[in-house]
Amino acid sequence: MRVTFSPLSATDETIALSSGGSLWMRRLDWWCDGVRLRLQVIGLERIDLPEAEPSEPVPGALARVVGALRGSGALLALLDPASALGMGRVLYAEGVRLFGIATPADEACWDEALSAGRPIYGLRGTIACELVRPSPASAIAALAYGAFTCEEGLSPTLLEEDRAGVRWRFPAETDATVIIRGGFEAARSAGASGEWRDRGGEGYVRVAFASPAGRCWTQPRFVA
Repeated sequence: MRVTFSPLSATDETIALSSGGSLWMRRLDWWCDGVRLRLQVIGLERIDLPEAEPSEPVPGALARVVGALRGSGALLALLDPASALGMGRVLYAEGVRLFGIATPADEACWDEALSAGRPIYGLRGTIACELVRPSPASAIAALAYGAFTCEEGLSPTLLEEDRAGVRWRFPAETDATVIIRGGFEAARSAGASGEWRDRGGEGYVRVAFASPAGRCWTQPRFVA
């Protein structure tokens, strides 16, 4: 069953699932040693979280929140990776499972983390996932393991990923960009359908789609 939800646009502590039920969330907006840090915690139930310590640097603050979540099954999203850490420092985001991708700079930080082998998944727009048994717990699992797409007005009618590659189909002609290690654009194509076959050594593969209807992104699939 296709389930959608929008964690980034939630306005209270509840993220509604299209299948029914909800996730709990809390946003943290801290200043850490003069740097703004915006976080979002997503879980199944309310969790007691630490308070900000203004003199603490961002990596220390992240470590304290990650520690508070340990064993809870909740996920931590860093909503502003470029401004909170930036290129060259993004690997300090130890234990962070999700990045908010709002700008090209955020995307570049994401690619840097992915290139280092970090299993971090990107959040933007509406989250869409296929769940065999729709529930809040399965929605959290989809987020944790990157089994979802991000959509802004554009949804695939087919998206199949396996160990050999990825195949897609859309209702109308769509531009596809295949992105691999280092944020390198390995291929571009246009059409209502297409595929990418792994060649080995990509590190990871993710695909960005765009059409007049909107945009859509897959999550990275790690490739040896």
